[in-house]
Amino acid sequence: MKKLVLSLIISFTFLSAAHAQNEMDALRYSQIFPGGTARFAGMGGSFGALGGDFSALSINPAAIGIYRGSEFTITPVLNYSQVESRYFGNWEDDMKYNFNLNNAGIVFAFPVGSELSSGGWQFVNIGLGINRHNNFNDRWIAGGFNPYSSKMAGILQQAQREGHVDNLDPFSTGLAWETWLLGEDEDGFFADMLHGVEQYQETYTAGSVREFVLSIGANYNDRLYLGATVGFPSVSYEEESIFHEEDTQQTNPIFNSMTYTNQFKTTGSGYNFKLGAIVRLTDVIRLGGAFHSPTFYELRDRYNATMRSDLDLDYDSRVARSPEGRFDYELNTPMKLIGSLGLVFGANGLINIDYEYIDYTKARLRSSDYLFTEENRSIREAFTIQHNIRVGGEVRLNPLLLRAGYGFYSNPYRSEVNDAQRSMISVGMGIRESDYFIDFSYTYSFYSEDYYLYKLESDHPEDYNLPGDQWHPPLVNRDFSASSFRLTLGRRF
Repeated sequence: MKKLVLSLIISFTFLSAAHAQNEMDALRYSQIFPGGTARFAGMGGSFGALGGDFSALSINPAAIGIYRGSEFTITPVLNYSQVESRYFGNWEDDMKYNFNLNNAGIVFAFPVGSELSSGGWQFVNIGLGINRHNNFNDRWIAGGFNPYSSKMAGILQQAQREGHVDNLDPFSTGLAWETWLLGEDEDGFFADMLHGVEQYQETYTAGSVREFVLSIGANYNDRLYLGATVGFPSVSYEEESIFHEEDTQQTNPIFNSMTYTNQFKTTGSGYNFKLGAIVRLTDVIRLGGAFHSPTFYELRDRYNATMRSDLDLDYDSRVARSPEGRFDYELNTPMKLIGSLGLVFGANGLINIDYEYIDYTKARLRSSDYLFTEENRSIREAFTIQHNIRVGGEVRLNPLLLRAGYGFYSNPYRSEVNDAQRSMISVGMGIRESDYFIDFSYTYSFYSEDYYLYKLESDHPEDYNLPGDQWHPPLVNRDFSASSFRLTLGRRF
């Protein structure tokens, strides 16, 4: 039961109130799945000890020190995502396409030394541009007959905690009151339909994290490469969920159906600092290390909700709409440490391995208008340290280059009940000439995650007239998969 309760806690995004900022928001914007050029993606995002690619500036800033000439890149991408869901034995799936610009960047290389044989500093390089991370574009649906509970059972619990009509939440219980789904008598609040309903939810999400990077790096004697990046990430996230439940068995003389719609949007920006170094121990072996400071975000939420009821009373339906909600707050993401090993086999090819360490218990929500004490406690209890591995390689068959990569992101949740570890597999190819290059990559990522359609807090469902012996929570098992096709056009000058 303890694991179940914890899993319930960490899976609520809009469950008790449409506008709640919680640990899931902290995780969503703290987790970074690097994006960028097709070469970078084709090698699984593994570039920490190699450099020479613009996207690597978001991983190890010392990557810019590898450049020996100026370069411009631009990368459009086509994303295709699919989500399969299972809910009380019923299977559904849905998909979404998205086209965007994944990378645009320029690097200027400035020779500062004399001949290499004399040693000393060789180049000071400057780069600026945008890398797009975290594709939030998904569409998923789930539905099935739930004999154990209804969303109205969760709304009833919330209303009983709130205690009085004047205290009802205008984004949830207040809407149920206005649409007559929630009533009151001498015993307190009541709802007509607490279990045995057909339920269905459609959810649409969109957005990304885009990071503008400004980097500077230097090359010392072609043995030591140092770099620093100032990152300015911006967040855009939108979600719309439509929940519907209906008395298809006609077991209730009053309740026919209810529909609850939430719209939610987060925008904001922040800043961070990255420091990195690459050491070329031999002509073959390179070691890399990078430190990422926390990202200091200022975020703004906009949200609203609508509820519609269909009851066998003296009207066809009732609709209630919430006010437009707004809340400004801050998020500090955890710092990040990255260690890398690169092997360069002359003109034949290369291999790189990145290890990434992130402690998500260190994320913090803050606001001058609200104490996030409970939410930050949930962050410490729900999350854990994530260990990420990225491996990539490239074979050079001049002028053709072939690439492949793999990324593994461990489960960020402390509880094993919700195992959200993620894998990414990639392949790519490119053509490189002296003054231009063209790269193509395909990335396939997949992971599974549980989601609860609404919140039921009682350990004793019989308190709400719910079947208790074989009771099951409103759990949706979701399997996510996504394909990304990238094309990078580059020009050296």
